[in-house]
Amino acid sequence: MGKGTPESGFGQTVADSFAPAFFRRRWQGRIGWRTLFWRDLLLVGSLLSATATLTALVLLSRGQPPGTALAVHLLPLPYGLFMVGSLWRTPQSPALARWASLLWLALTLVI
Repeated sequence: MGKGTPESGFGQTVADSFAPAFFRRRWQGRIGWRTLFWRDLLLVGSLLSATATLTALVLLSRGQPPGTALAVHLLPLPYGLFMVGSLWRTPQSPALARWASLLWLALTLVI
């Protein structure tokens, strides 16, 4: 039963798709700590957080309820928590990077 056959359900399964593999490799420590810290956490995470914060500020300035703005501001939180957890689970990550990731997470919540 190969991919694309009637027996396999035609095409990729959810487990074979990009997004689950992206997260699975990070959670299992199969991505280097430098990539996790610098690219996934600091670069991508900061861009997501900044975008959400700016969007929340725009919503507030246009008279939207503060709860809506807060919800938008917190949208990147699951990604940040996941990346921090993944970094802490990566055996070769240095203590400084681990603690810096927690500081980053705290700052993204406040700012």
